[in-house]
Amino acid sequence: MTKKTSLVSALLCCFIWGTTFIAQDTGMDNIGPYTFNGVRFMVGFLALLPIFFFDRKKKFFI
Repeated sequence: MTKKTSLVSALLCCFIWGTTFIAQDTGMDNIGPYTFNGVRFMVGFLALLPIFFFDRKKKFFI
């Protein structure tokens, strides 16, 4: 990973980390905590699913 790529990745991570509080606060006002966490984990699963399909030939856990 180049220095530029790692810097962009770190900035993107900080942006996502900082904005999730607003989404969580708004989400908890409208729906319950179990539904909110279920939707949150489903979005995370759907975000990671293409990575597992495109990198199927690589062995991650061995």
